[in-house]
Amino acid sequence: MQIHWQGHYLDGLTAVRQPVNIILTPAGIQIARSDGSILLWPYHEISQTQGYYAGEQVRLERGVTPVEALIVSDAAFLHSLRFMASSSSGRFHNPVVRKRRYQWIALAVIGIVAGLAAAYIWGIPAGARIAADHVPPTWEAKLGEAVVKQLAADGSVCTEPLVQKPVDSIMETLNSAAPQHPYKLHITVVKDKTVNAFAAPGGNIVIFSGLLEQTKSAEELAGVLAHEMQHVLQKHATKGIFQNLSITLLSAVIIGDLSVVGDVVRTMGSLNYSRSYEEEADYKGMELIMKAHINPSGMINFFEALNKKYGNEPKLFRYISTHPLTLDRIQRLKSQAKTASTRPVLLLPAVSWPQVAQGCGAGYRQKTQREE
Repeated sequence: MQIHWQGHYLDGLTAVRQPVNIILTPAGIQIARSDGSILLWPYHEISQTQGYYAGEQVRLERGVTPVEALIVSDAAFLHSLRFMASSSSGRFHNPVVRKRRYQWIALAVIGIVAGLAAAYIWGIPAGARIAADHVPPTWEAKLGEAVVKQLAADGSVCTEPLVQKPVDSIMETLNSAAPQHPYKLHITVVKDKTVNAFAAPGGNIVIFSGLLEQTKSAEELAGVLAHEMQHVLQKHATKGIFQNLSITLLSAVIIGDLSVVGDVVRTMGSLNYSRSYEEEADYKGMELIMKAHINPSGMINFFEALNKKYGNEPKLFRYISTHPLTLDRIQRLKSQAKTASTRPVLLLPAVSWPQVAQGCGAGYRQKTQREE
């Protein structure tokens, strides 16, 4: 190991660089000046200010006022310095070691990013499913009620008995054919021109009057309700909220802080169910329709009509944007409908459906939180 080196010394009082001989000793750096004087810098009093990068000269400093400096052009000096000052070697940074450290840091960062990406792609959806499956239905219902209350504020709920009674009757027919579940299903019709419907957590389903107006029969609305009902029973909305809300907001929701419901509403407004969720709601919804002895063509006809009329305008007609009605989905419903083993019974034969569809009348809100 080399202990003798050449360098330059600055006394901190002038800008003159004095050539010096340097000797590394166990006690510190010995600096022999041209005037014959010898300085000793203990290692624990020295700080390195340059020499961190390859090609950069090494600069060591000592003291406060004045600040003395020692400059060595040969970067190999740091190797010997770190070896000799073993107890204080952490004060001195070898460029090679530093470069290797950066490489390890870079690899660690890449690993963390890859891990986060994997967690986002696979872990978060899986975690959301597990968490949602263990959420009490009472908690879901409380959250869903708060969401509906905020969304349907300012007297926008359509309370016309001409509308609500047939809608409730359809839901009762579907619910009686469904497997036993812990939810109390409730339909809210909101006076809004938006063509949409969605399922909030806990059994709360919202139908916009804009969508109701597009239905031509009770069977068509039954198809929409059966689909949305499956989103409730399969906890799709709850899973979506768990997956999309930030940790802070989610924590607030879990402990019952409903002041963040506005954020939940905005999350649901931008929530597009995954393809698997939509296919599950389609399949189980159609299964329920047939079990309730409702004509399955109503569900198919309504989805086909919406796709044909509004398929190119998803921003205006939210049911298309949040429930993309691809031809493949419609074709699968047609194939499933062919498996019906019983003859359907006419739904609500004594009801004039056009009156129900138009029953909420005027007074639409021009914009809802789901359109913001």
